[in-house]
Amino acid sequence: MMKSWEYIIKTRKSDIDYINKIIEVHEGTANVRTLNSEEGMVKILTNEFFLNDVELILEKLKKHGVVLEILEKREWQGVL
Repeated sequence: MMKSWEYIIKTRKSDIDYINKIIEVHEGTANVRTLNSEEGMVKILTNEFFLNDVELILEKLKKHGVVLEILEKREWQGVL
């Protein structure tokens, strides 16, 4: 059975929508959930098949000026 994973990310409030749109373009790779927009807290949900893709997307976002920090990468805890 394929496991699901989640990234807890801190970013600028102004980058949340951009991150969401970039993830949406890579249809089926991951889903973005805003945990706290004022604090720039975001959760990205994916499965183990797409872990490398998500890592590459996050690195490319950083190279294009998006400020983000991965606070935690863990097996999905079942909360959207």
